[in-house]
Amino acid sequence: MNPGDDAYFSKILDLVHRIKGFDGQNYKVNYVKRRVAVRMRATKSGTYRDYFQFLSQNQEEATHLLDRLTIHVTEFFRDPEIYEALREKAIPELMKSALDKRIRVWSAACSTGEEPYSLAFLLGEVLAQDPDFTFEILATDVDAASLKTARWGEYPGESVKKLSKKTLGKMFRVEGTRFKVLPSLQKRVRFAQLDLLGAWPGDFAAFDLILCRNLLIYLTAPQQQKLYEGFSRVLNPGGFLVLGLTETLLGPARDLYRCVDIRSRFYRLAAHSAQARG
Repeated sequence: MNPGDDAYFSKILDLVHRIKGFDGQNYKVNYVKRRVAVRMRATKSGTYRDYFQFLSQNQEEATHLLDRLTIHVTEFFRDPEIYEALREKAIPELMKSALDKRIRVWSAACSTGEEPYSLAFLLGEVLAQDPDFTFEILATDVDAASLKTARWGEYPGESVKKLSKKTLGKMFRVEGTRFKVLPSLQKRVRFAQLDLLGAWPGDFAAFDLILCRNLLIYLTAPQQQKLYEGFSRVLNPGGFLVLGLTETLLGPARDLYRCVDIRSRFYRLAAHSAQARG
């Protein structure tokens, strides 16, 4: 397919931005074009102009396009070595430094909730060794439909097939062919809609651990840097930032953090970053 006129590609992005608040200009252009092409094939649009006209005339199409533009690939305990590193390295370090015996976590770009619920289970297990410790998890995503699924906390068998029977029993109750997250885990996670590349509420601060995994690779370099700087401002001194296994710090961001585990993509806020923030 040769979509043709790129001017209409820009018009498509402008339109979905106005309707849905999603700014495709922040993402790598080839990624966005691949996702738009999926909807073009589905709507039998041969060119960007054709698809722009279809998008303009069909209100529900903006929702379908946004669903393609946002990233939904996730699973419970995705990349198990990450959770093992959290268990063995990061969480014990945070327990040593937490002044109020509370660990605050931000699961950024949480999609349908598998990551924050996995974190809630892990933290509950590790912190059980000290009953005075508590934790809270904030999970955010730009996509309202994904957050609705996350809040409900019910998943098909396919989503939990890699989990052991022991873990399944501790995380879910079975409802027919569906698996419902136990209330004890659900109450540990607060979900909120947020465009990471937009303005952040004033209460986004004092996190001990931030996970932003497998999103940054789709963003332009300036937007990646914007997020790295933003995360550094809301992390507590000594706080951890965890990236996806194919992501790494580049450019000025390398001065904000120090790498503590390159294989697991664990970074820690540099002392001078915390001092500069005051």
